[in-house]
Amino acid sequence: FKMSRARRKLTKKKQRQRRRQKVAKERDKQEQEAENQRLADPEYQECLIRQEKLEEFQRQAAKREQLEAEKAWLHREAIAQQQFRIDEAKRRQKQEEVERLQQEQAEERAKREEHLRKQREEHLQRTAKAAAEFEAMIQSMEAYLNDPEVEQPPQHLLRVMETHPEERPCEFFSRTNCCRYGHSCTFNHRRPMLSRILLIRHFFSHSLLQEPRIKPNEYSGADEGLELTEQDMRHDYDEFFADAVEELQKFGTILNFRTVRNTLEHLRGHVFVEYTDERSALRAFTNLQGRYYACKRLNVEFSNLKTWRGAVCGLSLTRICPKGNQCGYLHLFRNKDNLFNTELEYTTGPKSKRNPSQTPTAKTPSWDDQSEHGRNWRWSESPEPQLKHSKESKTPRGKDLKNHHSSEYQSRSRRDKDSKRSSSQRDRSTSNTHRREHHRSNGYKHSRRHSQ
Repeated sequence: FKMSRARRKLTKKKQRQRRRQKVAKERDKQEQEAENQRLADPEYQECLIRQEKLEEFQRQAAKREQLEAEKAWLHREAIAQQQFRIDEAKRRQKQEEVERLQQEQAEERAKREEHLRKQREEHLQRTAKAAAEFEAMIQSMEAYLNDPEVEQPPQHLLRVMETHPEERPCEFFSRTNCCRYGHSCTFNHRRPMLSRILLIRHFFSHSLLQEPRIKPNEYSGADEGLELTEQDMRHDYDEFFADAVEELQKFGTILNFRTVRNTLEHLRGHVFVEYTDERSALRAFTNLQGRYYACKRLNVEFSNLKTWRGAVCGLSLTRICPKGNQCGYLHLFRNKDNLFNTELEYTTGPKSKRNPSQTPTAKTPSWDDQSEHGRNWRWSESPEPQLKHSKESKTPRGKDLKNHHSSEYQSRSRRDKDSKRSSSQRDRSTSNTHRREHHRSNGYKHSRRHSQ
C-alpha cells in the first residue's frame, strides 16, 4: 500500500512537470513569434537604431566626463604636489631656522657659562684680595688700637664713603647725619670711615616715641595716655642711660652722650656718642659690631657732624618748637644729672670762617638755663633773625613795637598752654566718667545675675 502511494505521488509530480514544460514551450514560441513580428516592423527597426544611437551617445558622454574628471584630478594632484613641495620647503626652512637658533642658543649658553666662570674666578680673586686687605686692615687697626706710639690712624680709615659723588651734598644729612629718604635719597650722603662721634641708630626705643596714630572716633584709645606718661619714659631713659654709659665707658672717655627723642622714623631713638679721641671711638666701634641690646642688633656707624648747633633744634631747648617731636632737627633727652652734655658751642668739626665780630657772643642756652636772655638768632623764639643793631631797635617806636610783639607772643603762648591743659583735663574727666559708668553697669549686671 505504501509503495503504490509513493508511485502515484511520483506519477503526479511528473505529470505536473510535463505540463509546466509544455506551457513554457508555448510561451517561448509565442514570444519568438512576437519578436519576429516586431523585427519585421520598420518602426521597431527605427526604434532599435535610435536606442543604439542613444546608448552610444551616453557612452561617449560618460567617457568625456570620465576624461574631464581625470583631467581635473590630475590638475588637483599637480596643485597638491606643488603645495606639498612648498610646505616641505617651508618645513625644511623652519627646521633649519630652529636648528640655527638652537645652535646660537647653545653658543650663547656656552659664552654665558664661560662669562660666569670668569666672573666666579674674578669674584674669588677679588674675595681673596679683599680678605687679604681686610686682614691687613684688621692688623693695622689692632696695631693702632693696641700701640699708643702709633699716632696717625691707618690710611684706609681716613677715607669718606659717598653714595652719589656727582650730586651735591644732602643738607639734612650734612646737618643731622639722618635723612628721611635713606639710601633712596638722590643727593650725596658722606660717611666717614673714622671719627670721634659714633651714631647708634634706633638704640633707645619706647612706645611714646612712636608716631601718633589717628583715632577713628572720640573715645577710641582714650586710656592710652593713662598707661604711660612722660615720667615713665623719663624713668626708662634713666635706666637706659645708666646701662649704655656703663658699657660705652669701657672703651674710652665719653665727652657727649646725646639721645634723640624725635618721633620721626628716621630720627627715632638715635644715640650720638662723642669720645675724646678717635682711638676710643674706633675701639667702641669694633667691639659693638654684632652686639645686641634689648633683643635688637646694634647698628653702629661713624658720624661726621660738623657742629652740634647745626644739628640740634634751638627751639627745643626752651620747649617752644612749633613742630614738637616731629621736627626735622634733633630734639634731645636730658641726661641724668646733666652728665656728658657739654655746651653746644663746643664742636668737633672745622671752625667757621665767619668774622667773630659779626656773631653775638652770648652764652648758648642749655637744659639748665631756661632764661630768655643772652640768646642769638639761632636760639631765638622765632626762626627769623633778630639783630640787636637793627634800625628798628634804635628808635623808640621800634622798641615799643618789639615789646608789643613779645608781650603778644607771651600771652598767646600762655593761652595755648591753658587751652591744652583744660582740654587734657576735660578728656581725662570724660574718660573717668565713662569708666565709672562701665563699672557701674557691670556691677548691676553681676548683682542681677547673682540674685537670679
